[in-house]
Amino acid sequence: MGTMRSWTGIEIEAERERLEREAASILGYMLFEYSRLDMELGMMVVWTGEGQRLEKLTTKYNQSNFHKKLDFLKKQAASKYAASPEALTAHTRWLDAAHRVRECRNKLVHGRRGIEPTRQRVVNVVGLPTSPYQKEFPYTIPALQAELEVVKSLRAGLHELRKGWPL
Repeated sequence: MGTMRSWTGIEIEAERERLEREAASILGYMLFEYSRLDMELGMMVVWTGEGQRLEKLTTKYNQSNFHKKLDFLKKQAASKYAASPEALTAHTRWLDAAHRVRECRNKLVHGRRGIEPTRQRVVNVVGLPTSPYQKEFPYTIPALQAELEVVKSLRAGLHELRKGWPL
């Protein structure tokens, strides 16, 4: 085992501030990317069936959450591509990835963050401090950046899904 690095109070505070700035920037970009993804998903929902139910679906899904939009697309894909395993698999894979992103987003948005400067981590905490069910989710800056890249890739995947197997 290596030796433990010794930190001064000033170094710890400087590192805490640096990690917080980097994490805040990445989390901000994640919110932008996620909101774009949510809007693009909503557009896919309302334009299903070549837009024949545009008004009705716009009214119904205008205030719907991400999860409800995913459920709608799952039903549409299952119906339209029941006889096309390749198309159905593509939709299922994308929907599974979208649910994972949704869960990550929910943890990050509904949690609070702490910084562990000497461990180079940002810790997302979900639940009240008095709750035995409080959970911690530690992230390094590269791990947070990777989560951001997943959202970007999911947006690109949605575009490819719409092109290849439209609903």
